[in-house]
Amino acid sequence: MKTPNFLSNSHLNTILPIYLTQDMEPNYQRERLNLPDGDFIDFDWINKDIVAKPTVILFHGTEGNSKSHYAKRLMYYLEQIGWRGVVPHFRGCSEEINRKLRFYHAGDTEDVAWIVKQIRDRTTMELYACGISIGGNMLLKYLGETADNSLIDSAIAVSTPFDLRECATALNNGFNKHVYVKHFLNTLLPKMKEYANRFDNFKYIDRKIDTLDEFNDLYLCQVENFKDSDDYYNKSSCKSYLKYITTPTMILQSKNDPMIPVSAWPTKAELSPFIRFVATKNGGHAGFVSLHRNYKEALLKLPKFIIDYFNQSIKITKKQEELLSISVSV
Repeated sequence: MKTPNFLSNSHLNTILPIYLTQDMEPNYQRERLNLPDGDFIDFDWINKDIVAKPTVILFHGTEGNSKSHYAKRLMYYLEQIGWRGVVPHFRGCSEEINRKLRFYHAGDTEDVAWIVKQIRDRTTMELYACGISIGGNMLLKYLGETADNSLIDSAIAVSTPFDLRECATALNNGFNKHVYVKHFLNTLLPKMKEYANRFDNFKYIDRKIDTLDEFNDLYLCQVENFKDSDDYYNKSSCKSYLKYITTPTMILQSKNDPMIPVSAWPTKAELSPFIRFVATKNGGHAGFVSLHRNYKEALLKLPKFIIDYFNQSIKITKKQEELLSISVSV
């Protein structure tokens, strides 16, 4: 059967969920946690007090938050099945500028590690992590850096930009530049002006910026320890960390992702044996909607896939415990 045009259209698959989730509103409960450096991170919880069920952390993408379509879809579904979920907002992404002159970026695993530790301390049940786009890059890099990680039981990364240089090149051209990059800069640049008004040692450059390279060179490198955008891409890309991951992990990518070319994907040799790589023909960037008359069912394809994977992890873990118990008793 021929794939419907809207499913094979990479941009439509990427953009359509934004509009279809307008009335899909999870019942978030916000909590603000103070970081060791005096800054803060806002957590938006679903089923916060249901501690006898697994917890799922969602790390959002560039300029994302708990209102991003993929966050609402996953948290809405978690609410339906009675699991606990949380969307921690990277610095500057929870509708309030942060106290410290520090930005989130694709390689910032220090905050990711702190977030995971805070949530792990709050549950004795399974803890799962899902990263979307650069949130996936951050999650995978974190898992590779902490090969002895025992805090997260299982993880999944969706639409991950494994090679940031190659993905930036794809984004800085054509439709991507005029739609996606423009969308990112529409919120990033006003934040830079706010930072400049608040911090004397940060300079806002009043000139036209229309690529991510320019933004990173002018702003990210002012604050973070990168020489230029290429240095940032080289140091922050998760691809070289994948072979060190020991946490059971799934990676979900679409071949028609407009932001992440297949050429940026890792080879089989670059993957740890603990990683299961799943590639689909269609899905766009973090879209993965199904063909269904009920639009909510169409949107729930991705969260159901994610939770099905985590449920499999629970079964595998319990089976391993049973086998261990048998071998010990013998």
